[in-house]
Amino acid sequence: MASHNPPIPPAEDSNLSPREIKYRDSLTSQITSLESTLANLSSQISSTAQKLENPPKSTIQQHIKLLHDFNEIRDVGLHLIGMIADERGVGLKEVLGEFGVTEKD
Repeated sequence: MASHNPPIPPAEDSNLSPREIKYRDSLTSQITSLESTLANLSSQISSTAQKLENPPKSTIQQHIKLLHDFNEIRDVGLHLIGMIADERGVGLKEVLGEFGVTEKD
């Protein structure tokens, strides 16, 4: 990537102290290095993205759909277990234990 800041013409150097010139040159060098790093990382991102089987957005959308489906199924299951607990006149935790469901599930 090309530098976004044009170099300061030498005529303007006369207004700067040697310390300021050294600092400016150091910053210019850092900017050049960072621009090179950015270009390399952008290239790596492009290369990696091309290797993906599915675009990241569709993968995220699929995961959201699967989480939504899971939550709906879990809610139905908990509702049914709650109905069993009510029918038996016992607590929900007792029935969940019978089915091997823990708080972590």
